Amino acid sequence: TVTLDRIVKPGSVVSGTVRFSDGVSASWMLDQLGRLALDAGKPNYRPSPEDVQAFQTELRNLLQSRGI
Repeated sequence: TVTLDRIVKPGSVVSGTVRFSDGVSASWMLDQLGRLALDAGKPNYRPSPEDVQAFQTELRNLLQSRGI
């Protein structure tokens, strides 16, 4: 599940949250250079490759639907 923040985090163009299939939630932000940052609040946390692909697809669809 991917959501957009109503108030964008400082230093980002868009930001929001994501919940991965393992139940871990993370905040994400996209900066002006198109770099994506992800913070799950857990050191060394890495979502599965399948979760990353699903996140990227869902994020792209969400941004396109909002005209961003």
